[in-house]
Amino acid sequence: MKRFTYFVLFLAISSLSSCTRYLFPSIVGNDVVYQPKPMVADSVSSKFNVTGGLASSDGIHDEGDVTLGYLSLTQAHTFKNFNFSYGLLGYFGKASKNYISENPKENDFVELPPFNKSTSGLGIHTSIGYHMTSNRGNTDYRIINWENAVTREFGEYLDFRNQLYGDLTYKRLVVSRNKLLWTTGLSSEIIFHHRRDKDIKHAFKLFVGFSPNLDNSFDNKIKTANYALNDSEVSRSNFQLTYFFSFKQFNLTSQADFSRLSANIGLGYSF
Repeated sequence: MKRFTYFVLFLAISSLSSCTRYLFPSIVGNDVVYQPKPMVADSVSSKFNVTGGLASSDGIHDEGDVTLGYLSLTQAHTFKNFNFSYGLLGYFGKASKNYISENPKENDFVELPPFNKSTSGLGIHTSIGYHMTSNRGNTDYRIINWENAVTREFGEYLDFRNQLYGDLTYKRLVVSRNKLLWTTGLSSEIIFHHRRDKDIKHAFKLFVGFSPNLDNSFDNKIKTANYALNDSEVSRSNFQLTYFFSFKQFNLTSQADFSRLSANIGLGYSF
């Protein structure tokens, strides 16, 4: 029954969508990575964390998909009611399209052929927030945090998008030539450990944000001036859920952005 419900939901979404396709920057939806921070109850108030992982993005309307490996280096500090962290992010991978339309003759537009392009980038990320601690001391409520990520993209995929930008050959393909992506937003998080075992921690975080400089980087105005198309995807925001688990110095992060249809998983070490 559940599978049938999901199938009906998928058909409903598909029927409401247009055949407009998009080429986003490669790190969209995965640039705001989780930044581990000490709890108030920890024996130390500052920690340095190294996390490596895999990320992917395959939106319903994206033209192709992105697969990345990433490395995050973060320095974090926690005080009685205040916390902040900052760090570096690097990634490398590919953006590719490996399919063509099943019924190309029925399409009223020229379809972008398959491609396979390398992509990489470097960036910085920050987080600053206010928290409260439970009376028992085993739970920190990180009520509100302001998070930012700025990344610079390099590689063949960026050059590929620049070449396609404004090309009216692909009249239903909306392309971003953005090479510097800034994502900002607010998050709320709860992190806790068992009262008798501080070595095992669990955390759940919700992040809602957007990329201020992304909307204007698309060629949708050029395309809509010549053809009628649906360009609603260019202003889509971030809606991200994260689960964090740590045992002593080791940690695991699992994250999904349901708005961007992207996800990443990482293994880390804090000291």
